[in-house]
Amino acid sequence: MTDRAVIFACSHRRGGNTDRAAAWLADGVREAGGQADIINVREHEVRPCLACGYCDEPGERRGRDLCVLGPGDAAWDLFEPLLTARAVLFASPIYFYHLPSMFKTWIDRGQQFWAARADGAPWLTDLPQRTARAVFAAGRPRGDKLFEGAAVTLRYFLHNFAMTLDDPLTFRGVDGPDDLTNRADRNAITALGRRAWEEAP
Repeated sequence: MTDRAVIFACSHRRGGNTDRAAAWLADGVREAGGQADIINVREHEVRPCLACGYCDEPGERRGRDLCVLGPGDAAWDLFEPLLTARAVLFASPIYFYHLPSMFKTWIDRGQQFWAARADGAPWLTDLPQRTARAVFAAGRPRGDKLFEGAAVTLRYFLHNFAMTLDDPLTFRGVDGPDDLTNRADRNAITALGRRAWEEAP
């Protein structure tokens, strides 16, 4: 484990609400005495899973070689911090009741880790248990299950990396790029970053 936190900013839009939320999460980590790296998913080219079955074939592959697409795009650059960071956080908008497409494309490539864990790969099964945190911001102001699909998908994706997902911090009616600006919101997000670092193993 590295003695750092990683924060994934998952929006397609540069400078919007969840970019701001990612920066506030990082502020919270630093207030708690940690160091934080923000990774913008949109800046990494990730090709969609081919469902080719390559990662399900038995073998001793690791790293980029787990996936037939691994050497050709940036998916592994995003995966590696999930294996090494002391604390992991996400800031994501909600599109159509779910995660944005670039983020979801990367998650789909996580099949390689599901297969490796099912195979009992010790470099994966021996990871320490950690708790991940997330901030979700939705433009839609209502909807009983507005965040449910995103939370379930992220929760089962993170299970592959020995992480449980804490209940996400959620915001509704946040659509314009400057909607998430009031001090109460900032304080809540910063506090989440602080707690993520303080409670990290």
